[in-house]
Amino acid sequence: MTHAGAQVATRTVFAPDAWPLRVAAFASDGTLKESPDLVQDVAGPCCFAGDLVARARTLPELSPGDLIALWDTGACYFSTHFAYNSLPRPAVHGFWTDGEGRTRFATIRRGQSLAELLAESGGPESGGLQGVGEPPAARG
Repeated sequence: MTHAGAQVATRTVFAPDAWPLRVAAFASDGTLKESPDLVQDVAGPCCFAGDLVARARTLPELSPGDLIALWDTGACYFSTHFAYNSLPRPAVHGFWTDGEGRTRFATIRRGQSLAELLAESGGPESGGLQGVGEPPAARG
């Protein structure tokens, strides 16, 4: 399970044949995974069984803490996030290979904080409907 699923890869989740993504697996230190290949699904965090960004892919066996790169996402995925199930926008990272052949990452956009998500969802106005729908006598 990854942090990115239907809330950021909407096209891929709902039309996987039309919007397939290449997937790469890295160890937590940024090196390419070299474990034996295994056919596996890569799932997102949303609450439905179809939240899959990759189906039946042959990848090095994935373990908790590994990093997954979803290639071919670009601006379409960067800009179309929706807060499904109140999931915050994930961080977006770019990468390069340094002079020693190691993969390095840089933050392009930091992940959305809980406070930012609540503000975007109307949290500061949560009392705006207080008393609405109550009988007049109950409003005092």
